[in-house]
Amino acid sequence: MLLAATLVTGCGADRHGRPRIAVALPTDSGALTAALRSGMGPIADSLQLDVRIVTAGGDGTRQAAQVDSFAAQRVAAILIDPVDPAAIGAAIARASQAGIPVFTMVTEVGGGESRVVSHIGSDDRMGGELAGWYVAHRLNGGGSIAILDQPGVSSARDRVTGLRLALTAFPNVRIVASPTVEPAERQAAGRRTASLLAADQRVDAVIGTNDELALGALDAVQASGKSGAFVVGFGGAPEVRAAIAKGSALVADVMPDPVTIGRYALLVVASHLRGNRVLSSVPVRVHLVDRDSLPAQ
Repeated sequence: MLLAATLVTGCGADRHGRPRIAVALPTDSGALTAALRSGMGPIADSLQLDVRIVTAGGDGTRQAAQVDSFAAQRVAAILIDPVDPAAIGAAIARASQAGIPVFTMVTEVGGGESRVVSHIGSDDRMGGELAGWYVAHRLNGGGSIAILDQPGVSSARDRVTGLRLALTAFPNVRIVASPTVEPAERQAAGRRTASLLAADQRVDAVIGTNDELALGALDAVQASGKSGAFVVGFGGAPEVRAAIAKGSALVADVMPDPVTIGRYALLVVASHLRGNRVLSSVPVRVHLVDRDSLPAQ
């Protein structure tokens, strides 16, 4: 009870004195939403937080309106997994100006104007290192790889940084191409990959900096009939897991841990409300799965 009383000071609370935490999720259902809820539930109970979750149905405008509504209700804090990171910044700024601390999870919001207290999400640099290590070992320490890049996306930049770092230990594994695919659309990734595979330069592996790009690369590899090239992705999408399980050219994926992200997110919010300083970025470990390890997940 002492913890709850400490948390309430200066914060919006329900009639029982529990701090009211507003959570805005991008979609109404799906594995990610379920996992985030699963991670937040026990923490909300143990810290006696009144957690109110709304979903936006994939509509960025609707989510921004939800954030504005929460700010008008004077909640203790707002926690957001953004539908559209570029579009939610103004709503976050308005909430911050109203004195409501705002936190993000899973997807980061760029730009200083957003005024996010802390972001809780996957350790993307670690993910890049895992992917680089896996690809290099699968190529037996030598080969040519292509990266389907998104330099305008912070998570993709971190993944590529980690990937390049891992590959410094394998001088015979060369990055021969890193075309930009923005926005990250599957068909565009397929066209880019098809062009790479048709060129004179050999490509042994394609790394998509998210699962949509990896699936596009898979489409191109399958259409090309080249059995030697393989694909690695990031994200843990169900379609990617299915492709790995059936032994396709998409052989591995770096997966987030949304249960832990949800748990850490509420812990960070609660710590901030108690007056503690919190990190501006809280990285959560990721893991890599291939066909051998996938059944154990």
